[in-house]
Amino acid sequence: MTEEHPIATEVVFEDDTVRVWNQLVPSGDSIPFHRHEHDYFLLNISGTGPIAVQFHDDSGGSLGDAFEFMPVPGKADFVRKGHVETATNLGDTYRAILVELKKT
Repeated sequence: MTEEHPIATEVVFEDDTVRVWNQLVPSGDSIPFHRHEHDYFLLNISGTGPIAVQFHDDSGGSLGDAFEFMPVPGKADFVRKGHVETATNLGDTYRAILVELKKT
C-alpha cells in the first residue's frame, strides 16, 4: 500500500463545512500520492503549469490515467471528489487556495 499524503501544503482554516488549504508547489516539485475525499474548489493564484497529474486506482474517470492541468491565475476550478493522484509541477512555482466542501 502506498502512503497517503495531505492534498495540499497546509490547512489555514477549518470548520464543520469547509477545509481551506494553502497550496505551494515549487517548479519541479511533486504533490505526493493523495486522495480527494471531498468536492473542492481550486482558486489559482499564480503559476500556469503544466502540472502533470497521474491518477491511481482507475480514479481518473473521463480524464483517463493521466492529464496535464494548465492553471489560469485568477480562475477557480471545481473538482469532484474521488480522484487518487500524484502530481508534478512542470512549470513555474504554483500557488493556489484549495477549498474542500466537507458537507455537500
